[in-house]
This record gives sequence, C-alpha cells and structure tokens, in this order.
Amino acid sequence: MVTSADLDWIVEVLEERRRPLVKQAPVFWRPAPDAAAQSRRFFEYLLTEGGARAFRTDDAVLIATPRGEGWLVDDMYVPGEGWADGDGKHLWDALSSEVGGCDIRFVCPTYEVHRAEFARASGLQVAESWWLRELDTAGGEAGVHVQLPGAVAITVSAPPVYAPLGPNLFLPEEPRDPSTAISAAVDTAAELGCAGVVVNVVSGADALSSVLRDAQFRRHCDYFTGSL
Repeated sequence: MVTSADLDWIVEVLEERRRPLVKQAPVFWRPAPDAAAQSRRFFEYLLTEGGARAFRTDDAVLIATPRGEGWLVDDMYVPGEGWADGDGKHLWDALSSEVGGCDIRFVCPTYEVHRAEFARASGLQVAESWWLRELDTAGGEAGVHVQLPGAVAITVSAPPVYAPLGPNLFLPEEPRDPSTAISAAVDTAAELGCAGVVVNVVSGADALSSVLRDAQFRRHCDYFTGSL
C-alpha cells in the first residue's frame, strides 16, 4: 500500500514513465516547467482527500481513482515487460482484492505496447480511442464552445503537469458528416490558437477512423473498460 511518505518516489517514477511519451506527442504532452511540483500536489490530494487506491512494489506503482460507480486507472507504471507475470500482475491483484467486481476504465497511450497487451490479457476491451492531430498554433483560450458542421466541440486545457502552448479542440462525439466536420475542426482549431485537435472515437467507428487517418490524425490513446 502507498502512503504520503511515498510521494516523492511516486513523482519520480511517474516522471520516468512520462519521459518517453513526450517524444511521441511533444506538443500534447509538453511538460510544464513546474511539472514535478504539480504532480506531487495532485498525488497528495488523491492519497489524502481524493479517495484513491494506491499500491507499489520496489519499482512499480498503480493509482486508481474513483470514477462514477467504478475506478479509473491512468497512473500506472511498470518498467520493462514485467506486466503479465511480474509487478503488473502483483499491482492488479492488489487492486482487485480491494475493489474486485467494480468497473474499470484503463488509460493506455497507444505507444505503450506492453500496457495494452496487459489490458487485453486482464479481460478489458477498447471502448473508445482519442485520435490526435498536433498543430503549430498557440495562444488560445480554454472553455470555448464551438459549433462545427454536424458536430460540437470545446477547447480544453491540459492537466497542470503539461503545458502545451494552447488548448486542444475536443470533439466528444462522432460528427454526422465526418469529412466535413473534421476538416472544419482543424481549420477552426488553428484560428482559435489551439495546440491540437482531439477526436473521441468509439470502438467500431471505422468510417470516422478512416477520415481521421486521411486528415493526418493518429490514434493516440485507447480507453479500455471492463471489470476487475
């Protein structure tokens, strides 16, 4: 079990996890200058007030946070390939012993192959994915609601640990006419000073995925769901 005494270690370990991810999406995951301090403040809140369940081994950590009737697992780090038969399994078993039977939403950047393999081996399935296109514009404002052709969107700021030079324009639902809406989203995002466009795609929405691929988006992050 993790306690507040482990905070500095948690920050260091999860920073190690983020470092290679930044190379994959340097605009989206641009680190904040005070990333370590922001991270420590966030995890301290989760452990003391946020109702998190947290576990560690010598080298790995898992932090699950309440999400509706279930749990969100985002901050989980296992070095190397030790997921299915090593630290990953030990951490997952520890979480299952406390909240077994509950729904789980497991965040998996597509660049973390062993993490995805572990999610599938644990009986989870991809429910939706975020597709990303990074832009070279900046300076926009978060919280702006945008009406696109056949779609709605909103500009969203990054978590404090990151510092892209503008918000992302987020489309939470599939547009009625993807080809028209996605093209408009990219143009509008640039006009609004957004650092990128993120489109939420439910599993099986192949036509939308094809349009996004043609528009230079990439599948950036999968969200696995299931139960412990």
